[in-house]
Amino acid sequence: MHGRRRQQEREPTQDELQQAKQRVDRYRTLNSHVMDLKATSVSTNDALDATKRLLEQNTELHTVWNYRRTIFTSLDEWQCQDTRQEMLDGELKFLLGIITKNIKSYWMWNHRMWALSSLPRPEWQRELGLVAKLLALDARNYHGWDYRRFVVAQLKDAATDKHEVDTQEFAFTTEQINHDCANHSAWHNRSKLLPEILAQRDEDGQLEVLQTENDLILNAIYTDPDDQNAWLYYDWLLDIQKSDEDRSRLLRNKIAAIRELLELEED
Repeated sequence: MHGRRRQQEREPTQDELQQAKQRVDRYRTLNSHVMDLKATSVSTNDALDATKRLLEQNTELHTVWNYRRTIFTSLDEWQCQDTRQEMLDGELKFLLGIITKNIKSYWMWNHRMWALSSLPRPEWQRELGLVAKLLALDARNYHGWDYRRFVVAQLKDAATDKHEVDTQEFAFTTEQINHDCANHSAWHNRSKLLPEILAQRDEDGQLEVLQTENDLILNAIYTDPDDQNAWLYYDWLLDIQKSDEDRSRLLRNKIAAIRELLELEED
């Protein structure tokens, strides 16, 4: 931080260096053990436990995640629906325990998708609430947003009112953008949803939605004129207009906003 004296880093003691070396040695030993198990196609509960201990230390080992899935599906217990449900419920708890250590890990999110998809009785609504809490830890995490879209798609497939799912998710993006207008992932998700939202409305309803979008964009621009997300969304919104009248109206609003910002800069 500016104005603060940088603290000099303390040299580690010999005991600390020795402990660090021991941790590295234990990790290498465990990694070699798991690779040997994989090479010989061992699919047992002991192998499952070994992969778990390794992944707790390093979530980026995609080959180990792949091996772990192979073990699960090779176990005799996998064939029993109730047992599989219990096994995968435990897997989801395991993933939740390590997710905060590296929330940006693609391989971990990918494995969670597999676990949910393999559950005989998945609870997608509960998962949606969970992913909202995880995004609260890192609201711009695009892996988390990709995962959220996956969960919402499953909910939508099973819903009797698919429009309501879109409407609720659209409201979620509004909440996220109002909280942080520089959240690129929220703007991107909104762009995926808006065509569906417009398709659900009549002509008057579409005009109302476009006015709401215009207001949201302008609020973001006035909050942080230098951030590109709202400007890019504005350009995208102009491009998708089918009506010259709607496009002209939005363009006039954009020009007016630019002029006002320039006047504020001069002041």
